[in-house]
Amino acid sequence: MNEKVTLSKIEVENLIKQNKDLSNKDLKNTNLSNIYLVNAKLKNVNFQKADLSEASLFRANLSGSNMFKANLKNANLKNANLSNVNLLGANLDGTKLENVYWGKDNKVINELEAEELYIQGKFDESNSKYREAEEVYRSIKISMQSQTLGDDTGKFFIREMICKRKQFKKFSTARIGSKIIEITTGYGEKLSNIIFTIIGIIIVCMLLYGIEGISYQDKVIGFLSDDFSFSRTLGNLLYFSVVVYSTVGFGEMVPIGPIGKIIMMFEGIMGGLVLAILIIALYKKTMDR
Repeated sequence: MNEKVTLSKIEVENLIKQNKDLSNKDLKNTNLSNIYLVNAKLKNVNFQKADLSEASLFRANLSGSNMFKANLKNANLKNANLSNVNLLGANLDGTKLENVYWGKDNKVINELEAEELYIQGKFDESNSKYREAEEVYRSIKISMQSQTLGDDTGKFFIREMICKRKQFKKFSTARIGSKIIEITTGYGEKLSNIIFTIIGIIIVCMLLYGIEGISYQDKVIGFLSDDFSFSRTLGNLLYFSVVVYSTVGFGEMVPIGPIGKIIMMFEGIMGGLVLAILIIALYKKTMDR
């Protein structure tokens, strides 16, 4: 429990200079603007609606603290421990958040509570917590965007989208579609997912083309045709699949049957979409957000 002790800013600073542990203190509504709390031990402190603007909290251990609607404008939280911290409604305008430890998988306390409530079958309460987590992630993302922290911004955008997805009904089209986007592209933030998706679509379509075959110079390229060796068949099918996916479309090869034509349309559309996502993801990785 938090100790109901009223401390002034000067008293707090003096305790920190003496290397005192301020964990579990109740500093609700306290004016701590411009305070020096470097390396401070502040676990489970109640900072609800406290003014921490311009505060120096470098490497402070704030794990488990309540910062509900706290003013952290232009505060320095570099290298701080913010695991299980409630940041709902906190002002993060200009807050320095480089190298912050957020806990496992960068999950905030609101999402962890939502998961626990979901396991207990309290779905309405769980959804409410997921909405809170979504709001917190969005606030962190916006703060990081203003400081061009590209990679970290992407991580919290993903967490924001995951919390948004989990508010949909379990087997709804929106939830399933969002999950597919996460797996295939990492919501446009994970290059590895995008590249694996590109390779996967090309290979799967290549194999499907080989079932009906494709026409090339009065010959048939396919697994059931003897016009080409197996290695040349695979090479030609791969070439055709890449050409379709990249929407180049030279036209010297065409699918024979309706299945091949449907696959070609699907691959061409997916190629245009995923390649556009890839270009955007590459831009984000190479340029400041």
